Amino acid sequence: MHRGELWWAQIDEKRPVVLLSSDAGPEVNAMQIVAPATSAEKRGFLIMSGDQVIDADNRRRIVAEAGPVQAVGIEVWFGSSEGLAEEGVVRVALPLEGKIFCTWGLTVKEKFLIERIGICSPEKLHELDVAMELAGA
Repeated sequence: MHRGELWWAQIDEKRPVVLLSSDAGPEVNAMQIVAPATSAEKRGFLIMSGDQVIDADNRRRIVAEAGPVQAVGIEVWFGSSEGLAEEGVVRVALPLEGKIFCTWGLTVKEKFLIERIGICSPEKLHELDVAMELAGA
């Protein structure tokens, strides 16, 4: 098991995750891949894609153009290129004073990683790294 791999994990049910750490012990850090935010869920929020946040100037421009929002989030998209049948995202929220946002970060015991799905490209892994760094993870 290596950082950047996608796996089916038995959490409460079988769910896709992307590994954030390599097999350094009986557990690995991972992020659950979830459905992209719907239009209704995005209302009042700025959600940027992983490729939009790579460049700091582009990121600042998008935030400035958005005007006042409740919070800013990032969705890194995963799909057939990584071995998934349906598209999904790793969604993180940027820190905001006085608020704690739900994330899908978890520690998974190796025995609950059921089947390897695929692996991130270096570009996708870079998007994920930038998103996690901006989120303070």
